[in-house]
Amino acid sequence: MFIVRLFKNRNFIFILAFVLGFVTGDAIPWLNHIVVPALAVVMIVSMSQIPLSSFLPLKSLVKPIISALILNYVIFSLVSLSLAKLLINDPELWAGFVIIASAPPGVAIAPFTEIMGGDKKFSLSGVIGAHILAMILIPLYGFIFIGRNFVQPLELLILFSELIIAPFIISRIFIRFKIDKKILRWRGPIVNWGLFIVIFTVIALNRDIFFLEPLEVGIISAIAAITVLGLGFLYEFVLKKMKIQKKLHSSIILLGTIKNGGFAAAIALSLSGERASLPSAIVSVFLIIYLIILSFRAKKFKD
Repeated sequence: MFIVRLFKNRNFIFILAFVLGFVTGDAIPWLNHIVVPALAVVMIVSMSQIPLSSFLPLKSLVKPIISALILNYVIFSLVSLSLAKLLINDPELWAGFVIIASAPPGVAIAPFTEIMGGDKKFSLSGVIGAHILAMILIPLYGFIFIGRNFVQPLELLILFSELIIAPFIISRIFIRFKIDKKILRWRGPIVNWGLFIVIFTVIALNRDIFFLEPLEVGIISAIAAITVLGLGFLYEFVLKKMKIQKKLHSSIILLGTIKNGGFAAAIALSLSGERASLPSAIVSVFLIIYLIILSFRAKKFKD
């Protein structure tokens, strides 16, 4: 049925989140309290598709994790923070960019690597390792780029427990008792509608900024476009010139451009307030645009 297919379509769901966010605004007082639980559910379902065999042998994780560290935490961060430092004067928006820079790669990387005919285990290992590194890098980036008053350690530990540690443990329980098999068919809708809640909330809480500060929104959009789309096409160009295994091309491009926008938005909203979550929302828009572009060009990567 057309309506059912429409409400399962990722692009429709995300567009709907933006539209409803603009329409409703912050009319729902408890809105920001549902972001972390919604994202925790997304993380549990996503991690339930990662078997323990993905971690073995342990030495096979070294290269993907180092690659994710360099691509996602060094190059992506260097580009986005350099542009933000040059163009952004608002300390809350700056904090939002710092949180994006320190956020791990997006969970969409693994399925898109498969769509593009890449090395799924390489991508998966990089994503897993980067999420572990995030627990060190988020407070480190915050201390370096914002200051020692960025966040209380206990508050950050609680967030990490809710968004990384607990979801990972619960996902192992799901796999152990084969619950993951039962939720497999619902994985897409659960992830998409969980991210709907995150995007809808961030847009709703920041709606006034879009209308009252269009220049700031334009600058953030320009930074997001350069960081996501610009880096993506640059990686493609460089990889064509380098003698790197063809199967790794899509993994490198995805690890170097795709951030976990929902994770960054939830962290920013919890730690630094509504305004700090705006860069994550806008970066998420360009991430979605780029993934759509890649899905149309998937055959090119397979050839």
